[in-house]
Amino acid sequence: MSLRTKFMLALLLTGLAAVAMVGTLAYIGMTKKVDSIRRERAAEQFHTAVTAYLRKYGSWQDSPGKQGFDEFMQSGEQPPMLSDGAQSEDRRPPRDEGRGPQDDPRGGMDDGRGPPPRGEGEPERRPRGEGNDEGRRPPRRGGEPPFRFILADQDFRVVLGAGVYRHGEALPEAARKDARPVMVNGRVAAYVSPEGVITPSKQELQYLAAMREALWYGVSGAAVLALVLGFLLSRSLGRTLGHLTSAVRAMHGGSLLQRVPVEGKDEVAELAVAFNDMSEKLARSHQELQESHQTILAQAEQMRELSVRDALTKLHNRRHFDEQATTLFSHAVRHKRPLAMVIGDIDYFKKINDQFSHATGDAVLRQVGEILRSHMRLSDLVARYGGEEFVIAFPETELPQAAALCDKLRGIIESFPWHQVHPDLKVTMSMGVYADLAAGTAEAMLQKADALLYRAKETGRNRVCFAA
Repeated sequence: MSLRTKFMLALLLTGLAAVAMVGTLAYIGMTKKVDSIRRERAAEQFHTAVTAYLRKYGSWQDSPGKQGFDEFMQSGEQPPMLSDGAQSEDRRPPRDEGRGPQDDPRGGMDDGRGPPPRGEGEPERRPRGEGNDEGRRPPRRGGEPPFRFILADQDFRVVLGAGVYRHGEALPEAARKDARPVMVNGRVAAYVSPEGVITPSKQELQYLAAMREALWYGVSGAAVLALVLGFLLSRSLGRTLGHLTSAVRAMHGGSLLQRVPVEGKDEVAELAVAFNDMSEKLARSHQELQESHQTILAQAEQMRELSVRDALTKLHNRRHFDEQATTLFSHAVRHKRPLAMVIGDIDYFKKINDQFSHATGDAVLRQVGEILRSHMRLSDLVARYGGEEFVIAFPETELPQAAALCDKLRGIIESFPWHQVHPDLKVTMSMGVYADLAAGTAEAMLQKADALLYRAKETGRNRVCFAA
């Protein structure tokens, strides 16, 4: 599930939950308030009716009792009044000749009340169809009676029980505290308790149904609004997060420097800013690391070169030559290719040091090394072997060709303008060349070439000797 979908669902559920909670609380509060108002108005109407009835007869014992009270209410002699004195039109008893007590809209006023008091010798009357249930009359047409209240005499004896207490039962102390006295000629003639049952009317039920319908409309509107807002808000959020996801994938692919657009000033925008800063620092650190790595590699290469090169002449040293000469020899033997080994020595080098100084001798060594290096092929290997000795390996070179190359080098060294180094300086070199792989090793070939070098020195120096 995508983040956008989750965000929209969260807004939807939050909106529905909020509307449901607020609507439910409002519905409960409104129904309770309406019920409270109805109960107060009904209690006031009942109190007004009882007061008028007892004013007419003086007391409940002196009156016709429950049936008399019902007939009094149905006769319209004293219709119930609202608390502000206005007549309740919807509670006014009907005038139709043919309607019985069971059709009286206010018939509920006597529902559940105790049986009427009987005179001396009069048998006890029991309501029709109700057994001992306090003389409930048949409900008004279309439903239950609108309200039922408890009526007690001046001694708190129940005369109308409303289905809660039996006739003649003493009203409990808890119910007496809220009982309202009915005053007749300045004395208490009865007590009306607010306890009772209120049956909603058809109009009230329609009103509650309208409230429920409005609540459902509110829930539906909240769902649509939550979906629209979720889509709009998640689109911006999803776009920014999409940029972040793409940038992270690019960084994973090796492109560390990434920039994502910053929209707004919320937490997601702060995340984008932090990501851009992190990407920039990471890219810079990686670049510095790369540069450092290259520096280390260059230094390592430099150190390796220093370890295999002679510091004075910049030629390879003896250790490196021995390693590479062994490899060249093995390759020549394996592929049956020619290989020539040369060793040369500067003539009278000790005399040069003694006559012209060691500084001049070093200059001679550097220059000889430069001549040898500048006239070698890329495949050739030349090195300073020690002191004034130099060695050369000519791969893929037969003996006559190698001897010719060495003689050319000898002539270049001899003709070099050494007087620029010192006016009286002259430098020559003797060389020995050996090119027979039958010697067995590169070291053995060098030994053979060294023997030929000594022959060149013994025969007058400044020459190249080789085994025919």
